[in-house]
Amino acid sequence: MYSMHKEPKIIYSLDAFPLMHNRWSQGNRLKETIYMTALSILYSHLWYKDIELYVDETAYDMLHMLPCRVTKVDVDKDKELWMKSKIQAIARQTEAFVHLDTDVFITKKIDFNFENCLLERKESGYQIHYKKQVEFFSNYTSHLPHWHPNLGYAYNCGVLGFASMKLRNQFLEAYYQLEDIYVANRTRYQPLKQVGYEPCIVIEQYNLASLLHTQGIQPNVMLRGTSIKEQSKQAKSIGYNHLYGVSKYKKSIVDEIEYQLYKIFPYWYAQIKIALEEQNILSEGEKIAV
Repeated sequence: MYSMHKEPKIIYSLDAFPLMHNRWSQGNRLKETIYMTALSILYSHLWYKDIELYVDETAYDMLHMLPCRVTKVDVDKDKELWMKSKIQAIARQTEAFVHLDTDVFITKKIDFNFENCLLERKESGYQIHYKKQVEFFSNYTSHLPHWHPNLGYAYNCGVLGFASMKLRNQFLEAYYQLEDIYVANRTRYQPLKQVGYEPCIVIEQYNLASLLHTQGIQPNVMLRGTSIKEQSKQAKSIGYNHLYGVSKYKKSIVDEIEYQLYKIFPYWYAQIKIALEEQNILSEGEKIAV
């Protein structure tokens, strides 16, 4: 087992383009995501020293001042493949790391100890969210030795860690193989897209589950419950919060994120508001009074 006696390297990633171009039919959610990313990183900064955020140029202009390394990356502009910046961040690592999604909040220190691969939890809802998509991709994956045509489960990658760089490299190869298949067959995928399916969860999460299954690797899972209720109870006990999907853009949650940022980290909240104002992101009523 890889036991992190020193603090783990924590990495984040953010690509502004999908957020500004109606990802998930949510309109422009850049401002809300900037606040959310800042709050996530600032919570992590309470517990971990080695943090790096990988961002495109747009997000860099609004988050460069955060108390962590902020690295600018070039990301292909593709609103449907919104995890491209995450893959770039993962590919740049040279030692064990944990990637946290920007809608993850750690309010107590969590010690990340794992053998090969660390994941948030086993997903529920395979039949609803994955099965039809897996059937679609399986039409084009006969040449992929790691692909399983009906594994029956996937893992949530809100937390995704690799201690083995060999396994990380295998995942990257599997990811790029399936991304190429999607890009080549994007038009054929559109009927699924039109009824609300998202290819990213298969290209990243199911793909990784297939790879781990083929390799005979049992990943370490942070939330071990078998139901959402059990997983939520465990998450609360360890100080872990993950805002799934579009729920993060409900007004009550958006307001709470901004309030926590203002209340707990007032200096950084002010710095981010200044950056948002400089980039003409804020409305007149949101601007800082002079």
